Amino acid sequence: MTIKDGDFVLINYVISVKSGDREVVGDTNKEDVAKSAGIYDANRKYEPYLVVLGRSQVIKAIDEQLREMDVGQKREFVASPDKAYGPYRDDLVIRLPIKQLNRYGIPPVVGRRVEVGGRVGVIRSVTERFAYIDFNHPLAGKDLKVELEVVGKLETLEDKVKYLVTRYMPISRDLVTVSQSDAGKIELQLPQEILGLSDLESRLQLLMGDLSSLLEVKEVKLVVNVMLSQAQETKQTEGQAHQGSQQPEAQQEQA
Repeated sequence: MTIKDGDFVLINYVISVKSGDREVVGDTNKEDVAKSAGIYDANRKYEPYLVVLGRSQVIKAIDEQLREMDVGQKREFVASPDKAYGPYRDDLVIRLPIKQLNRYGIPPVVGRRVEVGGRVGVIRSVTERFAYIDFNHPLAGKDLKVELEVVGKLETLEDKVKYLVTRYMPISRDLVTVSQSDAGKIELQLPQEILGLSDLESRLQLLMGDLSSLLEVKEVKLVVNVMLSQAQETKQTEGQAHQGSQQPEAQQEQA
């Protein structure tokens, strides 16, 4: 049975581009391939990538191929720019004054990835007064060789919610608990590690948006499990014991 719109599928992929007589890996979710290609990112989590068919931001060529595949299948194909990252656009190479970059705290170094105005680009060249920043996707305008494998499909609500949580939060799925009481209502328990995440409110908003649009969840009871230190637990226990010893006196006065 082929994959259809709305299915939660897990894929492995390698995207390469031709450079002369050889192929250069531009992107992959496979750790061993990333290391051998010299593009390994220690801050990235290398594992099967979640795609919600028809709803995820994957290139058109991958979306089309997935509709003809099933779990366990592999394919290799070429994606032209119109079904990948689009044509290369000269108007997306922007000239910015060096003084402006300095105000942003960005060193004008050729090859450096920078974020300006919410967009990520690469500094292509630098003159005495200006830096030229390329905001095209690094693979724009290129024919791509894609190696694609469907490694799994998520069937249960619990698994789907857990994968959506870890899309936005770098935590172990084993620490996430999901339970459903009524249709459209879930209880989501998360570990205390999330309290230390930057932009937690934004992460939660994105997660809630996905739960609503992709799984039609209407209500979420969010619980953060916090482990108290031994000193706090001892203090809490003593406080409860002290309160308990006062209850008989209060009852006696009322009598």
